[in-house]
Amino acid sequence: MHELLINTDKVLIAAVNGPAVGYGTSSIALFDLVYSVPDAYFFTPFVKWGLAAEACSSVSFARIMGRQKAASLILATERMTAQELESAGLITKILPRDNFLNEVMKIAQRISHLPPGALAFNKRLMMDPIRDELLAANERECDGLRQRARTNEPREAVKAFEEEKKMRRTVKI
Repeated sequence: MHELLINTDKVLIAAVNGPAVGYGTSSIALFDLVYSVPDAYFFTPFVKWGLAAEACSSVSFARIMGRQKAASLILATERMTAQELESAGLITKILPRDNFLNEVMKIAQRISHLPPGALAFNKRLMMDPIRDELLAANERECDGLRQRARTNEPREAVKAFEEEKKMRRTVKI
C-alpha cells in the first residue's frame, strides 16, 4: 500500500478528525495535504510496543519536521497536538470541527477542477527527488517490523498493556 501512495500521481488528502495513533500518525506524512480538527492528537507508540516505525516515517518525519521532532514522536513516543504538528509542517492546516469534512471536501473539489496534467506533472516534480528514498525506507521498515515481531518485546508490551488495563478496571470498581 505504501508503494501505491508513494508512486501515485494523484493528489492525496488526509482528514484527521480524532486521535491518530500509530499508523494514523505515521501514514499522514505520505499525503500531500493533511487537514486536522483542533483537538486531534497524534502519537506513534512503536518503540513502546517493541516494534519498528512504519509508513516511511523513519525518513518522512525527519524530512518534514526535522530529526528532533521526528525523534520525539518515534523514539520518545510523545503525544503531540494538531497545533504542534501544524507548526512542525506535518499538518497543512487546522480547520474548525464544525463542518470539518465538508471543508476538506471543498478543498478536494477545488483541486479536482485544476488541470489534471499539470497536477500530475507537478506532483512528479515534487516526488521524484524523494521517491527512491521513501521506497527504500518502506522496505527497511517492513523488514524491521518482521524482525521486531519475532522478538519477545512486542509480546511483553502487549502483556504489560493488558495488565495495566486490568489494573485500571480494578481501580474503577
